[in-house]
Formats: sequence, C-alpha cells, structure tokens
Amino acid sequence: MTTIKVGNTVVKIYHCNEKGRYDQFKVVYRIDGKRKIETFGKLKKAKNRAMEIAVKIENGERDALKLTNVDRSTYLRAIELLKPTGVPLHVAIEEYLTLRKPAECPEKLVPDVIAQLLEDKKAHGASRRHIQTLRRQLNRFAEAFDYNIGSITARVIEQWLASLKVGPRSRNNYRASVVTLFRYARKHGYLPRERETEADLVDKVKERGGEIGILSPKELAELLSKANDEAALFMSLGAFSGIRTAELLRLEWSDINFERGHIIVGKHKFKTATRRLVPISANLMQWLSVYRKETGRIFAGNHTPDRVIAFAKQHVEWKSNCLRYSYASYRLAGTQDGPKVALEMGNSPAMLFRNYRELADEHDAKAWFAISPKRSRKIVDVQFSARA
Repeated sequence: MTTIKVGNTVVKIYHCNEKGRYDQFKVVYRIDGKRKIETFGKLKKAKNRAMEIAVKIENGERDALKLTNVDRSTYLRAIELLKPTGVPLHVAIEEYLTLRKPAECPEKLVPDVIAQLLEDKKAHGASRRHIQTLRRQLNRFAEAFDYNIGSITARVIEQWLASLKVGPRSRNNYRASVVTLFRYARKHGYLPRERETEADLVDKVKERGGEIGILSPKELAELLSKANDEAALFMSLGAFSGIRTAELLRLEWSDINFERGHIIVGKHKFKTATRRLVPISANLMQWLSVYRKETGRIFAGNHTPDRVIAFAKQHVEWKSNCLRYSYASYRLAGTQDGPKVALEMGNSPAMLFRNYRELADEHDAKAWFAISPKRSRKIVDVQFSARA
C-alpha cells in the first residue's frame, strides 16, 4: 500500500494482481462519507491522481471529484480551447449563457400592436383597401385576444380560426393577417426575434376551390331596378366589365374612354402585371353615359362594396365575386373566344375555361348584355328582356 498525504488529507493506493496476469493500482478515498475507488494500470498514474485528489479535498474542492470520466474529458478539452484566449472557463460559460438567453420582451396588448401596425401601414403608403382588410380581420382577432401578444400560442390561434366558420380561402386570409401582425410584433421587440412566431407555426388549410356563383340576368335586372345610384353604378360596372372590386375602387373617370369605348386598367395601379383595356359593352355605355362630365375617383370611399352587398343580400342569394364571375361566364358564352376574354379580365385562358366554360349559354349571354336603364338619368328604371 502507498499513502499520499496533503495536509490532513490521506489518499491510499493499493497494489493488486488481477488473476496473476497484470498489475492494478487502486486509488481509494472518501467523498461525503462514500468510499470511492479509481483503478490504474501504472503506479505513476495512480500516484498523480492520488495527489490531485488529495489537493482538491484539502482545498475544499470535493464537488470536482464527483465528475465522471466523460465530464473530466470535457473539462480538460474546454480548458485547452480557452488557453489561447486567457479567458477562465467560468467566465466563458457566463458569457455564453448571456448570449443564449432570450431577451425579455415587454408585454404589449394585441389591440395596441394592431393600432401601431395600421398606423405604420398608412404612413408607409399601403393601400386603403389593404389597411381596411387588416383592420377588419385583426379587430376581430383582438376581440378574442385582448391581452399580451407574447402569451398567445399557435394552438389557440388555430382554435380561433376554426371558430370563424368561414371557407378555406377566407380562413387562410385571416391567418395571413395574423401572421402579418405577429411578424410586426417580432420586428418591434414584442416577441423574441430569434425564433419563428406562433402565428407562423399555424398551417394553412387546403383550398379545394368552391362553387363558382353567378347571377341570372333576371336577378341582376331586379337588383338594378331597386338600386340607388351608387349601387347601380357599382353593379353595372362589375357585371358588364368584369373588373375586380379592388380595381373598381381605384378607378377614376379619366380611365373611362367614352370616345373609344374602353376602360383603362393600368399596371401602375392594379393587381395585374400588364396594362389592359376592358371594352365597354353597348348596355354598359348606357349606364355610364350620364357620367360623361364627371372627374376624379368614381367611388369616393372603400365602403361601397359593403353597402352594395348588404343591399343585394336583401333580394338575391349573393355569392362572393359573383359580378366578376357572371361577366366571365356570359362574356365567354357570347364570344366563344377564351383568349380574348382572358386578356380583358387579366386571367389565363386555361383558368377561364376551367371555371366558366359551361356556366352559361349564348341565350343567357344575350339577355345579360341587354340589361339597360330605361331612361337616361334615372338609373333606377331598368329595361330587361328575358328573350333577348
């Protein structure tokens, strides 16, 4: 037996022969009342380890002796890596943990983030229609979540979207607005910047495509006969030109060329990538003729579609985008020229044929484009012939 002594600490080394084949040196010591044994094949290594243990025990570093062999290897590797920097291991670990710790985000109520988002959108020139959509959808979100945005999880967002009872496309549109809100909050420090937002974790639902809804000529004639000037102008433009709602709201009277018989939809204003000309049908010209001397925006505000839809739902079964869908169906049935109609509408011929090819026939088309006002000034009087 060999004894290593440092101060009052004694560590013993026992020599034994394993089955008479090779020597072993066992370093024996006690930590917290428990006997510990480490085995070495060389006496020199055993003495070095025994001295290291005795020093640590004497200096009160008993916890260091509880490390496993893997822990000790990791420790030695860390010391080796830090040696060129001169930084102590504990300092390096503290700095690392500081960098890894997510920054604490200030609490911010959902309605407050929405108000800030909308204000910034307006300041940066976002379209009124876009801001209006965000406001409508996000205010509905705020009604359900009037608390800190940082406490909202993907799961509760999914549950809220499901509770809306809307179709796949509308649900995805609401999701997109919520994602915009959460990314804005992350950008401004209300959510952690180093990870994906909870809204981004919410999956889109699959859009299988809904039934294309169109109005019959009789239904449109009935609506126009009961509509006020604003509704009649909006519906006649949508029904007889197929221009998208967002495009209609941005049109100016100068975009309507009465002399050449077309409406200019410019790429600098609207969704489509190229400038296009939409023909003014004979009956649409009658609806528009009383406005020849008008200037400025055709529709003063963005609430026109809401008012028109509210009115229409009192009289017919109204489906989303039915004015544009109706125009596409009747125009295609009347011309039998898909590329021509697709060009007028800013669509692809393939999409046009896929959605509208068999929704109407030539007889329906003639009836549709025969709907006109009876008198030049009173738009409320409508002439319609089902036999046109």
